Amino acid sequence: MTVRENHRNNRRGEAGYSMVELMIVLVFISIIAGIALNAAMYAFDVSRLGRTVAEIRCVADAITKYQTDNSSLPGGGLQPVSAIAATVRMSAGVIPTVDGWNHPIYYEPLTTAQGAATFRLYSYGKDGAADGVVTGTWLDFYTDIVIEGGSFVQTRW
Repeated sequence: MTVRENHRNNRRGEAGYSMVELMIVLVFISIIAGIALNAAMYAFDVSRLGRTVAEIRCVADAITKYQTDNSSLPGGGLQPVSAIAATVRMSAGVIPTVDGWNHPIYYEPLTTAQGAATFRLYSYGKDGAADGVVTGTWLDFYTDIVIEGGSFVQTRW
């Protein structure tokens, strides 16, 4: 057997990758993909939160303009902004009625301790469920986003 034939015979046994090597590569790729997917989902939630904050500010500005024009706030209790949108649009034009997660934004007229009329706007966050209480602190994307009288009292920003 010549050297060339011996070299060819050795290469035949070493061609390709072993099953263990392939499994290690697949596990490594899966871990990297999981990390990247988690980071992408977080970035999407940050984007939705920013959109929600901007939309709530827009609604608050529209309600403030309505209050200035009419010397009163739209009536009713806690209700979706879509219920008062037609009334407020006369003063401010088109206003958003859903947040970044496509859940309704809610409006509630209030009276301060001094008897002044004010309002709250709520986005119930990523889960769309009310937390039940305004704590003034931000925990995560599931925390309610609340603006009162034009100032945020509970949000990340």
